[in-house]
Amino acid sequence: MTEPLVAYNEQITGMESARVLVVDDERSVRFTLVKFLSLKGFHVLEASNGQEAFDILHRFPFDLVITDLQMPVADGRFLLKKMAESFPNIPRMILTAHEQDDDVLLALKTGAYDFLRKPISDFSMLLHSVNRALERKKLHDDRTNTILKMEHINEVVSMLNKGKGIDEIFQMLTVSLRHIIEFNRITLFDLHDDKGVISVRLSDSDRPENLCVGDEIVLSEDVLDNIKKNREVIILADLHSFFAGKDYPADFYKVLPEGFTSAIITPLITDDLVHGFLVLASINQNFYTVEDSRFLTAIAGQISFSIERGRLLSELSIHSRHLEKMVKIRTSEIMKTQKTTIFALSKLAETRDNETGEHLERMRNYSLLLSQLLKYTGGYPEINNEFLKNIYDSSILHDVGKVGIPDAILLKPAPLTTEEFEMMKTHTSIGYSALNEASRGLGGDSYLNMSKDVALYHHERWDGKGYPSGKSGEDIPLSARIVTIGDIYDALTTKRPYKGEYSHSQAVTIMQEEFFRFDPNIFDVFVKNSSEFERIQKQFS
Repeated sequence: MTEPLVAYNEQITGMESARVLVVDDERSVRFTLVKFLSLKGFHVLEASNGQEAFDILHRFPFDLVITDLQMPVADGRFLLKKMAESFPNIPRMILTAHEQDDDVLLALKTGAYDFLRKPISDFSMLLHSVNRALERKKLHDDRTNTILKMEHINEVVSMLNKGKGIDEIFQMLTVSLRHIIEFNRITLFDLHDDKGVISVRLSDSDRPENLCVGDEIVLSEDVLDNIKKNREVIILADLHSFFAGKDYPADFYKVLPEGFTSAIITPLITDDLVHGFLVLASINQNFYTVEDSRFLTAIAGQISFSIERGRLLSELSIHSRHLEKMVKIRTSEIMKTQKTTIFALSKLAETRDNETGEHLERMRNYSLLLSQLLKYTGGYPEINNEFLKNIYDSSILHDVGKVGIPDAILLKPAPLTTEEFEMMKTHTSIGYSALNEASRGLGGDSYLNMSKDVALYHHERWDGKGYPSGKSGEDIPLSARIVTIGDIYDALTTKRPYKGEYSHSQAVTIMQEEFFRFDPNIFDVFVKNSSEFERIQKQFS
């Protein structure tokens, strides 16, 4: 007979509660585990068999499942198979008194994280295993959120680059942001420093507006100074408390009758001057989060420059000749901001493997050095100043596709299986696709074109036995041939989850033994100047 669901929620003060499901047909085992984990701050539910647990998984979100294997009605094997199909991202830990080879094989095939023997005698080991499983879940969730954030940033960046007039940009920004951050009203304010006022330039709301487009708010000198000095995204968790007892202009208080109780304010800055604000408001109190603030901070430069560009374009009929110069300046700034954004995302990919350290800095310096040496040999006319600038920026994106590789493969401290290696190889095409999406609407930008070549082809080999396309010789783009040498040298001279580090001389010897991988001319330049690569390796270690 199935026993009723029981929930416990005894949390340690200050500890964030993870959700754990304990599945065992023995009431005493469930009671012990539930009580122990609850006292450690976890939110714990229990089930007496696999079918009951599977039903509960459809009703509540969980971060970890601890299950017995031998149970009536539906055993742990049933639950493991069902979870592998329907809940593959929830870690599973096996609880059993009779560990058999078939059970181990099934657990591994269905993605189980660890085995615990009954009866449990070492609860510190249990807690260690639980924490490690939850850390693995967090890594997976962080990776998923990173990919989602990258998609959102690409969506907004692509949209902003397509907009023309300021009205069109605001409309497109409103549509895009609604998919990412909820709000009831979005308002663009212009700051007129010379007049000491802010005005409502554009607004979109799902309720009647008291503060309308065209309204101006006269500011005191103190308020104006504070507004001009602010450079950070501000969260106002409770508008009523914020305005209470303060002597702000009366027009500020018009938003309160509209029903808004919280807001998040993004200053729009160009040439180090605040020229306006983008304000999102909600009818819900304490609605906006630190994550919302981080996202808006990441795209604030894009929004600011694009709105400013749209403002200038809207005045094209009056200031056409002057505007042409300003648009070029703003476009250049936008590209700088985009490179910074993409570099930040590549750093997110790098930080998932904490053994690589300063890998990106070494890679960009290896690639730049080798390109400069090739340029001065006189045999590579295509290596000009633009090529050098682009490979410095592009080389760091060679492994950006690794954000799409499962942690179990990326962080595996042992040689990969054939299937795992095939999955690992897909990081080249994942990176290419992400960069290709980011480049839409930007035209023939050489920086992103080179980045796509580097991401897709840096594992190709001169002898044609590389991946993903099996290209050989000079069919492989020059930028990828250069980055390949730096990447392999760095992989050999640094510690990775699956290997130790080799000395500089050992690394060069290994590469010489496998010379057939590399462009012979480029590799010859590398070998003759290998001491410079050793210098860079030590500088960024």
